[in-house]
Amino acid sequence: MTSEELSPQDPASRLTVTLRHTREGLGRVVTTLRSVPVSELTYRVSEDARATAEIVLAPADAPRARRRLNRVVDVLAVTEATTSTVVRR
Repeated sequence: MTSEELSPQDPASRLTVTLRHTREGLGRVVTTLRSVPVSELTYRVSEDARATAEIVLAPADAPRARRRLNRVVDVLAVTEATTSTVVRR
């Protein structure tokens, strides 16, 4: 399911992952989520050798994704928020 397929009433979970910025960090996040349907993923690096990944996915998939992400070696914290989505066209 992509963000384009969600209706405005459908909730989405947003996981915010804080991790140490390494060359392998983004690859580890992507590999960890390869079997989880993700509608959006952003990755930002800050100046203090930290990175933040924001992942939007269906609420039913969030607990499994969160458990997997918490086991990634570079991950420092995973937080979750449920939001309404907006249809993009």
